[in-house]
Amino acid sequence: MSSPDFTQNYFQLFELPVQFSLDVAPLGQRYRQLQQELHPDRFASAGEHEQRIAVQYSAFVNEAYNTLKAPLSRALYLLKLSGMSEESIGRQQVDGGFLMEQMELREKLETMHDLIDPDTVLDHLLEEISGDIKMHQAEFKAAYEQSDLSAAASACVKMQYLEKLQLEAEQIEADLMDS
Repeated sequence: MSSPDFTQNYFQLFELPVQFSLDVAPLGQRYRQLQQELHPDRFASAGEHEQRIAVQYSAFVNEAYNTLKAPLSRALYLLKLSGMSEESIGRQQVDGGFLMEQMELREKLETMHDLIDPDTVLDHLLEEISGDIKMHQAEFKAAYEQSDLSAAASACVKMQYLEKLQLEAEQIEADLMDS
């Protein structure tokens, strides 16, 4: 193992451009390459220090991979690289129209169990949420590329709302399948 560099950012680690749009195939290939280099069997006869460094570097690689493979965590990481803290991202204002839409979607979700045919309604709701997430990912990408960090952070907050809602909808879907 070459001497690991814990100071490089995740994009540097995976030899990728620092941008929101990412081809996940090269990310996965580089991840597998790094994990192969770090496999514990390769360090079985190494000293305790070298084994510990390999474990730490493996954890660093895993964290980097998990951050970059998901659009929301990648967006948040890009904002962090640009100097924004989690607190400043969380304080971003979202427009009232978006919040009203969230309340309406949440109400639909809460009444799902009362419907005669919830599967169809839930499928449409999940499609709607997925479309909204994609729209806000595009919004983030455009704002980030124009260095409008405030608008990019606002898009991130919207993606967070929607991803939470999507998880709740998927949980309801799983519950309905089990019943």
